[in-house]
Amino acid sequence: MSSATLMAATGGKALWFLTRSSGLVSLALLSATIVLGVVASVGWTTQRWPRFLSQNVHRNISLLCIVFVGVHVVSTVADGYVPIGFLDVILPFHSPYRPLYVGLGALGFDLLVAVLITSGLRHRIGFASWRFVHWLAYLCWPIALVHALGTGSDTSLPVVIVTEALCTAAVLGAVAWRILSGRQFPAARRLGAGAAAVVITLVIAGFALLGPLQPGWSHRSGTSPAVLAQLAAKNGTRPGTAVTAPAASSPAATTSVPSAPFRYAATGTQSQRALGDEGSVRVVLAMHLQDPGSTPLVITLNGTSAEGGGVSLSSGAVAFGPYQGTVTSLEGSVIQASVATPSPMVLVTSLQLSQTSAAFTASVSGTSAAGR
Repeated sequence: MSSATLMAATGGKALWFLTRSSGLVSLALLSATIVLGVVASVGWTTQRWPRFLSQNVHRNISLLCIVFVGVHVVSTVADGYVPIGFLDVILPFHSPYRPLYVGLGALGFDLLVAVLITSGLRHRIGFASWRFVHWLAYLCWPIALVHALGTGSDTSLPVVIVTEALCTAAVLGAVAWRILSGRQFPAARRLGAGAAAVVITLVIAGFALLGPLQPGWSHRSGTSPAVLAQLAAKNGTRPGTAVTAPAASSPAATTSVPSAPFRYAATGTQSQRALGDEGSVRVVLAMHLQDPGSTPLVITLNGTSAEGGGVSLSSGAVAFGPYQGTVTSLEGSVIQASVATPSPMVLVTSLQLSQTSAAFTASVSGTSAAGR
């Protein structure tokens, strides 16, 4: 496989890490803002923590959250890896890239700006108007969480999952505290608020488990085919981004493979993602032979990103029908593997890759290992 095909995205990593980390920090700061807002509203104090301190810290963390949101926005637009412009940041659901989830981020940003502006004009617009808009901060939080889950290419990383889980637990605890302490509100209103919080939490948790945490999210998240083709043409993905192709049928579903020698055409799709180690990538080539049994062939290549954008192969595995094997060499676009079929076989796969999509065609030949 050519180095252009297996290119790991090394350029612009700083902006990518900045936009992802600033987004995660923004979510944590927004969670802290809500928690401190609840602390101030219920009037909790101690000798070492007077009420004015809660209000001041709440205000300062809110401003810090706005700063990190600004960094997140600017770095996302400046990165340019996906087509998100400044208009997409302000106008919800306008972006061609994951329009629903980027649009939720734009909506949350607009709400935060509204809260910030009305806080500055509090004495001019009146307390009731300010308080109504200020309550939108509670709505910002679930919107921001779904935005992070839906757009994040590293949602399945343990540090991201733990951070989002801790933020969720903190906000739910604060909301529960506010509901239980709000004796001045009617019981029906407090019960409704508690039920709404539980329902929203369960819906978001179900969405995360069935959506972003499952393979193939990049294709199921609403990105237009034209944009996916443009991203594929850039020869690789950002760290942690999986361009996941439709799953091939399970190798176990095929009980036999063609007898050697043979040569068949094949069609398939490729996916690529970064591994935990810096520079390590995994490429999966899932295809079906155009033989009478439509035999599935899945090749997994592990390697490290090389200087100049290539990948140096470190290991590889093959699933050919129900049989397993190992990759023995990678030279340009030709992959050779040894497969432990009933009669040990050598597979040679020659790839013809598309420049506009994750799809490819290939020629697959098999010869008996004993005859070599």
